[in-house]
Amino acid sequence: MIITISGTPGTGKTYLAKKLAKQQKNRLEYFDLNKYVKDSKLYDSYDKKAKTYDVDVEKIKKIIEPTFKSEYSQNKVLDQLVGKTLDIDALLKATSKIKIEGVIVDSHLSHNLKSDYCIIVKADIKKINKRLKKRNYPNNKIKDNVESEIFDVCLEEAKT
Repeated sequence: MIITISGTPGTGKTYLAKKLAKQQKNRLEYFDLNKYVKDSKLYDSYDKKAKTYDVDVEKIKKIIEPTFKSEYSQNKVLDQLVGKTLDIDALLKATSKIKIEGVIVDSHLSHNLKSDYCIIVKADIKKINKRLKKRNYPNNKIKDNVESEIFDVCLEEAKT
């Protein structure tokens, strides 16, 4: 099974993905797509001013998707959660009694990949602002990410 965890930077994607992988006692392998893109140099360029990598999502899909074989499996518990809004603790509680095997892909880009389930993590924009400041993001990058959260960019892209 492939589960993608996506959302605006600073929403809690990595926290959720790692907690879910740990909860599943490593039956669910954690995969950091952003780290893989950087380490494998799968970006087109780096914008020093914006402190961001320019990535070709189609290029990433061609490389990553064949790596994660999916049989598009379904899980009755997860199926019941589709389309629902849950906080992280409620999601972890709902999945605590089931076994999930496969990979969990963590990245603000992961919703672009084919998966069995895609979880979009959202957060209050004040929390995102605070978290990104703590990470020393430049003000223009914080503003862009807060606007992305306001306009549900990851959620809308995931729907297409």
